[in-house]
Amino acid sequence: MVGYARVSTDEQTLYQYHDALRRAGCKERDIYYDDATKATAKKREGLLKARAALRQGDVFVVAAIDRAFRSSLEGLKFLEGLDEEGITFHSIYQQIDTGTPEGRKWFAYQLADAEYELAVISRRTKEKMAAAKARGQHLGRPFKLSERLIHRAHMLVTEKGCDIDKVAKTYSVAPITLKRAFERFGLEAN
Repeated sequence: MVGYARVSTDEQTLYQYHDALRRAGCKERDIYYDDATKATAKKREGLLKARAALRQGDVFVVAAIDRAFRSSLEGLKFLEGLDEEGITFHSIYQQIDTGTPEGRKWFAYQLADAEYELAVISRRTKEKMAAAKARGQHLGRPFKLSERLIHRAHMLVTEKGCDIDKVAKTYSVAPITLKRAFERFGLEAN
């Protein structure tokens, strides 16, 4: 039994998946992980290593299908490759075993559900971001400097004649960060 687990962000833990895989019969050395890796990532090292470890007669085990795949096409191609090599797939939470026709059917259904869930989450996220942006809210990382510090830095550069590189260093930011901050507030740097 070769196990695989993945979480999308570094705020999530792998513990529960590790424990489920161990209870299912996977040995520690046969469990592979992708930590803080999106299911849609082009390269998932843990999944690639798990796939390379599989041999005829093995069982590829995941806690849940969406921990391995978010695309129906990707999952079906993966399963086809396993079938060709005499390897079965088992999902613990969905209780799917592709060694049976029913298991293959439910595998396809669960793949479609995982892909749909990803699409809905993506749509909601885009809608939320568009609504926030329309309201003038900042999206992304927090700004490194407050408005007060930006105006102070601008005064040092324009009125006091300080070098922008030195001012940026004083505030522990890159000069480009300072220039962008000036632009954000409509301040011109000489």
